[in-house]
Amino acid sequence: MLCSCSIMKQEVSYKDSQRYEFKKKVWEANEHDDVLIIAIHGYNDYSNSFQIPATFLTKSGVSTVSFDLRGFGMNEDSGSWFPLSVHINDVAFFIRDMRNNFPKKKIFLLGESMGGAIVISTLVRNEDLQIDGVILVAPAIWNFSEMNPVKKIFLTTLSTLLPNLKLDGGDFIKVTACNNVEVLKALAKDKYFIHKPNLKSLNGIVDLMDESYKDTEKFLNQIPYRTLIMLPLKDEIVPRKPLTKILIDKKDSIKDDLTLATFKNNYHMILRDLESETISKFLADWIHNLHSSNSIEESINILKNSKYYHITEK
Repeated sequence: MLCSCSIMKQEVSYKDSQRYEFKKKVWEANEHDDVLIIAIHGYNDYSNSFQIPATFLTKSGVSTVSFDLRGFGMNEDSGSWFPLSVHINDVAFFIRDMRNNFPKKKIFLLGESMGGAIVISTLVRNEDLQIDGVILVAPAIWNFSEMNPVKKIFLTTLSTLLPNLKLDGGDFIKVTACNNVEVLKALAKDKYFIHKPNLKSLNGIVDLMDESYKDTEKFLNQIPYRTLIMLPLKDEIVPRKPLTKILIDKKDSIKDDLTLATFKNNYHMILRDLESETISKFLADWIHNLHSSNSIEESINILKNSKYYHITEK
């Protein structure tokens, strides 16, 4: 069993080889079910972000485990920034540990938003990871510095001078992250969600996305695992064009291992949208090979021709 108690969700501490103490959550399906998702959360979020989809997935025989990345959630260093290389090492260690503990389970690695970027970089830089599939949900694939060199210089300079200055993005830009008002209300009151990241963190997430953008090009050159990419077309948090460009450039090398699914009425937090059960069912069907979807060419055409919602693409 994934945990020693009978409750569906469990919060526990998890220590890596260097004895860093992570906070981890487990949503367990029937102990005899053979599918496990390792879920990596997004920027400023934490493992609890998977509460809605993970609870639904247990009904489909899928267990989920997630841990709070360093600098996020319930970890003691919440609010601190750690570079991509640190997260890659942590995720790779966690995957290997789960594989050792559950050698007979099918393991799928899921990354949402920033977590999707971390997942791609982890797989590109660790070719020996024994997993059965990859799920990227609204992944934060964005070559920000290349597209905005002057803004990046300004951000880097400012973050060097005032690394601990905290900013609330909502004071400057109003965006819709999710169409589920109750979820947004809960997040607004959640003390473990980072509402005001500091400048060092904001500059860090830009660097992380820059690196992962390059790793995505490598990943799609030769996809090493069965992969699902889930893209909400109303995403106002991560622009669509950077990933779309990579997909267009690599479409001739993409084989049947990639499923590209678009969702026209959903926002960045697609797994927590009002249609979350429909979205989670699609995910479960894909895991169990019960899904049907458009071809890569059809999905890319949808991405190119649909209305854009990100402020940089309107």
